[in-house]
Amino acid sequence: MSDESQVQELVYTKAKLGRRLLGHFMDIGILFLASLILYAAMNSIVVNTSWYKSKNDELTTIKNDSGLYIEGVLATSYVLDDEKYPTNEDKKNELSGRILSFYQNPTYFSNNDALTKYNERRLAAKGDGVPLFKQEGEYIIENAVEDTLLYQFYEKEIEEYSVGYLVNNLTYLILTKLSFFTSIVEIVIVTTLNFVVLYLVFPLTCFKRGRQTIGMKLEKIGLISVRADNVRTGVYIGRFFFMYFVFLPINFVSFLIPSIVSTTMMYLTKTNSSLPNYIFNDYMVDVTDQDIYLNILEIEESKNKVASASIENRDFKLK
Repeated sequence: MSDESQVQELVYTKAKLGRRLLGHFMDIGILFLASLILYAAMNSIVVNTSWYKSKNDELTTIKNDSGLYIEGVLATSYVLDDEKYPTNEDKKNELSGRILSFYQNPTYFSNNDALTKYNERRLAAKGDGVPLFKQEGEYIIENAVEDTLLYQFYEKEIEEYSVGYLVNNLTYLILTKLSFFTSIVEIVIVTTLNFVVLYLVFPLTCFKRGRQTIGMKLEKIGLISVRADNVRTGVYIGRFFFMYFVFLPINFVSFLIPSIVSTTMMYLTKTNSSLPNYIFNDYMVDVTDQDIYLNILEIEESKNKVASASIENRDFKLK
């Protein structure tokens, strides 16, 4: 018997590009939704830990001690309570006192530079063409103008200048960044966990025939190796690590250039191979009417022939 008669004739149908893309977007949607749910659960646990509460209380104390916050709320928002501050005069009196106290607080300022600049802004401020403040001896006092104009000046001063000084305070900055980086760490953890489950655990356990993700399973597409059988476990794990530690980070820092290149390759190559397909020498096929063999031995057992399949040798085809 000739060698050719010993060769397994296998015919696979290429997965349509539309189904591949739809499966991919399904996986992204599942990843996003699962990560959102897990993040909410994790964050609810983290914010209730004694460590997080102590840091948050410390941050709130710093805010309140600055005078720019009242009960943890920015003063400009707090005075909007018309029951506590029924008139613009009440509002502007509350804000003006807090601003002056803040600029004179040695905890935040080692010199009078900020206070000097504040006084300069006061003397330069005008409303309806009329100066809002005037110099009277060594003091700067309010002119006889509408309370609304003065209130608007103090509101702008806090939101555009005073808060900026507070943010530059080292302790405040550290505590604020700590909260921010805690959220970033949580996002990385939950995204990684879900990515591992979706793109590694499922393809290695539940949907190992074809190394399918949930999106691939729903779209009935799977991966085959160059020998027309299932992608080996070690190879697939290597593929996963490449996707997570190389492909995705480069996408993140290069505005999706690898994904654009990969999608372009899918349209231009004869076998519709993406960049990962090309690197790992595997192929995406339609499994609607045909299962993927787990290994060459399974091919032998199913057909009772010696299989030696390779795309390069035209032993099986993508149509």
